[in-house]
Amino acid sequence: MLFFAAINQTVGNVPVGLNGGAELAAAAIGFALLPAALALCTCFPRRFVTLSILRQGLGLGAVPSNLIVLGLSVALTVVAMTPTLKAAWDGGLKQLASGNNSDPMIAVKGAEAPLRAFMFDQLQAQGGGPTLEAVLKAKGTPVEAGQSLTRREVDTFTLAPAFALNELRIAFMLGFKVLLPFLVIDLAVAAVMASLGLFMTPPSLISLPMKLLLFVAVDGWALVSTGLISGVTRVAGT
Repeated sequence: MLFFAAINQTVGNVPVGLNGGAELAAAAIGFALLPAALALCTCFPRRFVTLSILRQGLGLGAVPSNLIVLGLSVALTVVAMTPTLKAAWDGGLKQLASGNNSDPMIAVKGAEAPLRAFMFDQLQAQGGGPTLEAVLKAKGTPVEAGQSLTRREVDTFTLAPAFALNELRIAFMLGFKVLLPFLVIDLAVAAVMASLGLFMTPPSLISLPMKLLLFVAVDGWALVSTGLISGVTRVAGT
């Protein structure tokens, strides 16, 4: 969607003879960039980073594997964003896929509106105003401290990186909260083993079963997954 919007803003009116080829090339490149665009415009980074830090805190190395962490992150993203994705589909992509609308830019703009509303809602709910102001200043847009901007004044190419940076900030904050109990267990085990004079025994040999026991006892996967899903602000009207 971001790519098609860029094509629309930069290319303008394409000559009739090149119209079909230009649209085909734009569609091919757009589909190639679609995974990256979806990763930046959805809450996927928050899930993937948080779950990766959780795995690191457990001390299990590559267990669960990257494929499982990636798949779980995608599944949690789809669950949390189902209303927004459905609104984007009904807003324009459905008409394009059914053949009722032959103009891809109209379909893209119709599908872009729910995603923009979603990103704005997350920025507002999670205190991402300073991040948005920083991106605006980096683009050379003068923004005064405390200045309130309407959503129409912020273009998608400013909103998307601000949203992605804010999601990374939230992900590391959540990762710290998830990592803290495991850190306490590691420090406690290391202190007890040092007081007993067990310097040759790796502390992870004792702390790993304790961390797994704690994680299983509190049903950690369900607890973290529920928190990640409930942490998403619903777009009004979806």
